[in-house]
Amino acid sequence: MTEVDAGIVRNLPETLERVLGRRIHVFSNRIQASFYKRTEQPFGISLPEWRVLRSVVFKPGQARADVAADEAMNAMNVSRAVAALLKKGLIEVSPDPADGRRSLLTATPLAEELASDMIRREALMYEHVFSCLDEDERGRLDDFLSRVNEFVRTSELPPPPDGSRDWAAVFSDLD
Repeated sequence: MTEVDAGIVRNLPETLERVLGRRIHVFSNRIQASFYKRTEQPFGISLPEWRVLRSVVFKPGQARADVAADEAMNAMNVSRAVAALLKKGLIEVSPDPADGRRSLLTATPLAEELASDMIRREALMYEHVFSCLDEDERGRLDDFLSRVNEFVRTSELPPPPDGSRDWAAVFSDLD
C-alpha cells in the first residue's frame, strides 16, 4: 500500500452505518465472550450447541435447515452442533413423516432440564445488559432490530466494490 493509499484508509469517514455495524458486531462479541465464561465452561455446551438446542426446545420437530434459518446460522455449524448434542444425549433425530429425506429434531428430557437452567441464566444476563434502557427504549430497540433483521433476511446485499487488486492471488502466492 502506498503512503497515499494508507492516508485514504485512515481518513475514511466514520459514517453512521459503519459505526452502527461495528457497534453491533462488538456487542455480539461481548455477549459471546460472556456466554463462554459464564455458561460454556461450567455447563460444557458451546454457543452454537445452545442456539440449536434453544431453537429445538422452543420449536420441537424442526429440521436442521429450519434451525439454521431461524438462528441465522451456517448449515455446517448447525450440523456440528447437532452431532455434539446427539453425542451428549440432548436431542433425538427422527424421520420427517411428510418427507423421508428430512430429519426432525426434538429435545430429550435431559435437554429440557438443561434448557430451563440456561434460559434463566440467559434471561438474567439480558435483563442486566438492557437495564440501562427504560421500557420504552427497549421496545423501540426491539422494533428497530426486528425491522433490520427482517430487511437483511429478505433483501439481497448490493454487490461489493472491486478491490484495488486481486487479493486472493496476492495471498495464494504466499502458500
